Amino acid sequence: KIEDAALLRVFAWRLQQAGELDRAIVLLRRVAKLRAEEPQSFRDLALALAERGQAARSRADLEEALNLYQQVACTPWNRHADSIPIFALEEFNALAAWIDRQSWPEGARPAVPELARKFRRNLDTDIRIVMSWDAATDIDLHVVEPGGEEAFYGHNRTARGGLVSRDITDGYGPEEYLIRAAPAGTYAIQAKYYGSRQQTVVGAATVTATVFTDWGRAGEQRQTLALRL
Repeated sequence: KIEDAALLRVFAWRLQQAGELDRAIVLLRRVAKLRAEEPQSFRDLALALAERGQAARSRADLEEALNLYQQVACTPWNRHADSIPIFALEEFNALAAWIDRQSWPEGARPAVPELARKFRRNLDTDIRIVMSWDAATDIDLHVVEPGGEEAFYGHNRTARGGLVSRDITDGYGPEEYLIRAAPAGTYAIQAKYYGSRQQTVVGAATVTATVFTDWGRAGEQRQTLALRL
């Protein structure tokens, strides 16, 4: 199954988690060619390039990542056009803000593509959780906040200000939880395997959740969680 895009995608995710960004990017470029109709393919590649670009301060990687985010944000996709472009726009602005905070030698500063002014704002938050999966199934993100209130597609806005993105029922995600001013305490991240529409017999699905604290800020940190359902 060397040309199986779903298999290549999850292999690339695991390589990325292990810090093998060069190898992950090679695979994600292949996925983008195999699944050029899916915005997730280009967003996954942009995420890996941005991570490598930030670590190595690589102008080429950062510029390619920004251009891919802009492509995902501005293309009229046939599927998930109301959700994934919004994630790409958030990530574009966070990366542009990171570039602005850095000191660059003469001629080394990455060029940030022109984007309509109304779309240029860094949405920094205390907590951002992004969940993706590797099969064409319906998996739902649930987050239980410290006070016990549960955020999910059926209750996507909480009293404390938590927000869950639109429900993606027929793809690879992602789904997202954001809270700008997060109350202190423990947050439970849950994945509900709601169902599958695939016509073939498939095995388990791999779910990956990336948890950011201080998203879009100088002190941003991340942790990646992955498990098989």
